This record gives sequence, C-alpha cells and structure tokens, in this order.
Amino acid sequence: MIAFSIEKDYINRMPTEFLEKKIFEIFQFLKLDPQPDLSVYIGSDMQLKKLNSQYRGINQPTDVLSFESIGFNPETGNHHLGDIAISFEKVEKQSKDAGHPAENEMVLLLVHSILHLIGFDHQNNSEKESMWKKQLEILDLLDVKIQRISGYEDFHD
Repeated sequence: MIAFSIEKDYINRMPTEFLEKKIFEIFQFLKLDPQPDLSVYIGSDMQLKKLNSQYRGINQPTDVLSFESIGFNPETGNHHLGDIAISFEKVEKQSKDAGHPAENEMVLLLVHSILHLIGFDHQNNSEKESMWKKQLEILDLLDVKIQRISGYEDFHD
C-alpha cells in the first residue's frame, strides 16, 4: 500500500495515480516482492526545512528526505519500507532549471529516495557511482527522461 499525504496547495498538481504507478514499477524493477508499504509526503519548502532541521540538524529546505522503517503495517502485514518527504517547490524549481517536466523530477526523487531506503547511499565516490548508475537504469526502464546538467547530480538530501 502506498499512502500519500499531500499539502492542499499541491493536491491537484501531481496525480497520485501516476506516482503510485511509478512507485510500483520501481518496486518491480528492484524485485521488492512482496511489494512493501511506503508513505509519501509532498509539501512545501517550509515543511521540508522543518523536517531537515528536526531529523538532520540542517536548518534549510531540501528537495527530498528518506526515513527507513523496520516495521510492518498491521493492516496489510507488509513490510513498511519507510517514509519519503518531497518539497513540491523544489520539484518545480529543479525541473525548470534542468529543462524537464515536473513529473520527471518527481519520479527522479522517488527513485533516489527508494534507493536510499533499500541501502544505497552517496557518501563517497564509489557509492555515488553505484547509486547514480542504478538510478539511471531505473529511469530508463520507466522511460523517464531527465536532462543531465553540470552539478545536477548533486542532490541535497
């Protein structure tokens, strides 16, 4: 089960059916079977700044945050993979700066976050290379085109 929580200002700007379909395709590509539960929050820069400050000690907005879970959903019995928080304002800005649609940016951030939730990271060059390669594989599989511009791969999560 994918649970969405979207701030009212953004509720009609990114269809949850589209996002849910992409998330299930990501799970399928990663061979996450049975498919885990996931919570996705889409909010403002202000909300992401609060979360970033609270959980990472960084008092500035960010595009995406990932929070691992080790529990199970009592309603479904499925493993709860974790929670993802995304700034819709950052999605719009980053997609405009990169020259691709906001939907593609949102999928990029979902792929990035889900990879974090299953253990990928980018703390050093080797990890970063591995994560970026997997990220691009998934985006290609999903037929999601992103513009690669200098420095674009430096995420802020």
